[in-house]
Amino acid sequence: MENQRIRLSKKMLKDALIDLLQDHLIEKLTIYEICERAQINRTTFYKYYGSQYDLLDDIEADIFKELELLLGSDDSENEDGLARTLVYLEQERKKCKLLINSTTDQKFAEKLFNLPVVHQLVEKHSLREYTELETKYIHTFIFLGGYAIIQKWINSEERESPEEIAQLIRKLIIEII
Repeated sequence: MENQRIRLSKKMLKDALIDLLQDHLIEKLTIYEICERAQINRTTFYKYYGSQYDLLDDIEADIFKELELLLGSDDSENEDGLARTLVYLEQERKKCKLLINSTTDQKFAEKLFNLPVVHQLVEKHSLREYTELETKYIHTFIFLGGYAIIQKWINSEERESPEEIAQLIRKLIIEII
């Protein structure tokens, strides 16, 4: 279990990385720059993380831990989970925007769309007329399309409400299926 000093050090490092990522690509950042911004010794950094990518992964893990807690009490009939997910992403916009824009692979998208609320929404609308292989392709299309909508939305300065975007994604899923 982490004590308060460890949590504070990690928070300072995470905040420093988030600030630096607004102006720099992660692959161009050095541990020295992160530590200097956080006002923490590099030895402390390496005590918890192996690289700036590990620190970014920890920020991502924090977001998904919060989302799981937020959505953990959902029952399968509750479609408000998608809207609550988007409300949270908007509340944590600075972090989420950086995660969405800083990760070059699709693991953030995969984790986001592997949340139970999203699978429940897709499963609620049966794909019985499609083969298993077709269903996998349809899920990929829905997940990556939904992710592209969320990415565009989170990057927009003038955004629709989370509820409007959730309604749009739900409507598209239903139309596609």
